[in-house]
Amino acid sequence: MFLPAPDESCWIGLLRLGLRVPGSRSLKDKRRAVSQIRDRLRARHNLSVSETGHLEDHGRAILCIALVANDRRFVQSVLDGIAHEVGQWRAALVENASVVTFRPGDESDESQYDEWTNG
Repeated sequence: MFLPAPDESCWIGLLRLGLRVPGSRSLKDKRRAVSQIRDRLRARHNLSVSETGHLEDHGRAILCIALVANDRRFVQSVLDGIAHEVGQWRAALVENASVVTFRPGDESDESQYDEWTNG
């Protein structure tokens, strides 16, 4: 059962970036470019970054970036800015980007722990 505090406002944002790494001839070259982007984002922002797709493709990568904050507009703005920022770096080209924001505990969200917390 989800019991939010009366003044609680929690928003989760997820940015999915499809990247192409031009000039990459090996997985080592790709991982160098991806880790440069990941490390740069982590140093500049308080967020989580993970490579989640095309793990064995030396020319492409999928990065997922997660951010939690108390204001939906802030989350959307930061993730949109990150997509734009990464697009200006030379390490990789952004082929596509999508942002999803949601609140935990919304009616449509189901937790794997619901059966234990609801009795």
